[in-house]
Amino acid sequence: MKRHLYLVALALFLVTLVYDALVWGALPLLPGVGPAIEDSAHRQAPLASTYIAFGRAADGAVPLLQSFGERRLVDALRDGFPRISEDSTVAMDLIFGTTWNSHHRWLKTMYWAPPLFLLLGLALWLLRPRRVRALARR
Repeated sequence: MKRHLYLVALALFLVTLVYDALVWGALPLLPGVGPAIEDSAHRQAPLASTYIAFGRAADGAVPLLQSFGERRLVDALRDGFPRISEDSTVAMDLIFGTTWNSHHRWLKTMYWAPPLFLLLGLALWLLRPRRVRALARR
């Protein structure tokens, strides 16, 4: 089993990456603050910009995925919308600053999960046990 732990980390990487792409991809479509947050993400958060770019096509093609992402973002960021509307240049600082609610905490946790699972998968792959053959087959 230890030999295949890197596959578990890789699967978790893919699941969290898809989640982030779907949620952050719906960001530009949020009414009011969506474009402001997207602009701030392009200037200050390359990882968020990557998630937005990956998820935009999927969210635009399937309205159900778009509504899923919008619900998650509104639940997480609702408390910060007034402050983001006041000064959109610091939107990403506000989003990754203090935690407003449990949905916001989950959004921030899932934001950092894909890079961590990717590094964990790489480390587990490098450290995986290898088969030792004492006697060569004839």
